Amino acid sequence: MTRAKTGLKELCQALLKADPDIREIVQFGSSVYAPDLALDIDLLVTTAAKKDYGVYLDAVADWPVNVDVLVREPGEHIGDWIALSILATHRVLYGDGTTIEEARIDTAVPTYDEVRERVLAADRFWEDAGNAPNEIRRDVFYRTAFNALFDAARSAAMTYLCVEETRWGELRKALPMPYSEEFRHIVNALHIAYFYHGEYPRQNVEVEFQRWRERVSRFINALEGSASPGSPS
Repeated sequence: MTRAKTGLKELCQALLKADPDIREIVQFGSSVYAPDLALDIDLLVTTAAKKDYGVYLDAVADWPVNVDVLVREPGEHIGDWIALSILATHRVLYGDGTTIEEARIDTAVPTYDEVRERVLAADRFWEDAGNAPNEIRRDVFYRTAFNALFDAARSAAMTYLCVEETRWGELRKALPMPYSEEFRHIVNALHIAYFYHGEYPRQNVEVEFQRWRERVSRFINALEGSASPGSPS
C-alpha cells in the first residue's frame, strides 16, 4: 500500500479530471484504519452531477491497488452500512466535510432487530468462507465474519445508549460496567486482533467463531434486557 499512502493526491486529481463537478472525496474503510493491511482503497465521491459510472472506473483503473468508488449527489441517501463505515473511520481527501455531516444524518440509532441482522450477516460471511476458492479469500471472509460480530456489538451499544455515535472508543466510555468491560474484550479480540491483524486461531476457527457468536449474542441480550440510561426508572 506504499503508493496508496503517498499517492492519494494524484488519485483525487485523476477523479477530478474525469468529473470536474466533484465536490467531495472521502476515503473510508481499511485503507484508513489499517493501511498496511488493506487490500484496496474505498472512496465515496459526492458530485453535483453524476456521470456514467464507467467514467470513475476508468479514472482509477490503472492505479497500483484496487480502488472501489461509490458515487452520489448531494442529499442522496448514503445507506446505513456505508454511513456507519464512514463515521467510524474516514479521511476527507477533497472538500469541506459536508458528506460526513450527511452521513451522520443518514445514520439512525439501530433497533435490536437490526442489531441481530448484523449477527446473521456474520453467519453469511462465515458461509462464504466455507465456499471460498482459496486460502486468501477464505481469510478475508473469516476476518469479515468476526468483524461483523463486532459491528453487531457496537450497534447494540448504540441502541442501548440511544446515540448515533459510531466510534467504539466513545461507546465503551459511555457504557456502564460490566458492559463497558465486555465491550472492551469484544473490540480487542474481534475488531483489532482478528480483523485488523488476522490473529484468529487457525486450528479451531469454527469453534472460535461459534464461541464469539454466542458471547456477542449474550451481550446484545443483556443490553436489551437492561434499562438504558435514558429509560425511566
